[in-house]
Amino acid sequence: MAIACSTSVFSRSSLEEALSGIRAMGFDQIDLAIIDGWIHVNTTDLVRDYEGTLGRVDSLLRWYRLNPIAANTGVSPHLHDRSKAGCARREAETAALIRFMNYYHIQVAAVQPRTPDPSRPRKEVLRDSAVTMRDMLAMASGTGVTFALECHSGSIVETMAEVREMMRLVPDLSYAYDPTHFVMNGVNLVDTLPLIERAAHVHLRDAKLGHIQARYGEGVVDFDWILSRFKERGYQGDFSIEYLEQEGVDLRDDVNRLYDKITEWFPS
Repeated sequence: MAIACSTSVFSRSSLEEALSGIRAMGFDQIDLAIIDGWIHVNTTDLVRDYEGTLGRVDSLLRWYRLNPIAANTGVSPHLHDRSKAGCARREAETAALIRFMNYYHIQVAAVQPRTPDPSRPRKEVLRDSAVTMRDMLAMASGTGVTFALECHSGSIVETMAEVREMMRLVPDLSYAYDPTHFVMNGVNLVDTLPLIERAAHVHLRDAKLGHIQARYGEGVVDFDWILSRFKERGYQGDFSIEYLEQEGVDLRDDVNRLYDKITEWFPS
């Protein structure tokens, strides 16, 4: 078990600034954001110039002496995009992502579901997203990489009913457990137990009703309840502290306090 600091803690900053800040907080291990069009590493860049992109990232990781143990990922096509062009782009980006992860021996990638298609029935969009997840699992088979879907507010797996349907459609799918997306929507954490049982990775920060993020201790995420459930389950995976950078807000204390809380239940 290890505790990584996500580069999302510096989501308004460059990769170099993120790694510098994470090293300054005393972390050795990171969860690297590889979400196309957002921050730090783009999957389209891995396809366009794999060696150049790897070289840029690798030189920074070596300089700051940081080890990526998890990835938070999203390729450019949405999960529900089953067009010929979308599937071709996704296959190329997923192959490059697996290659990149294998280079660093990263075993788990959280998969961001992105936004649904409001012009289509949600059940249809969910079914297409499930087909995509089956495709991604097939590509990862035998590579040592686990793709773990993160059930995200504003996505096609926003409610526990949608999560249960995804579980039915893709029985062997793992999940990246992030309670904030449910807490902000008023879902009782007890209802998320099915996700805890199938979690391959855990993302943590504080949150409250209507807000995906809150300062540590000012939200309502019951970390003791969550961590005790993972302890009872015999969880062997890793944790990522995944605050999102806010202008003018110093998150170092929040990150450190959450790190201490995790180590209460999972001593390093």
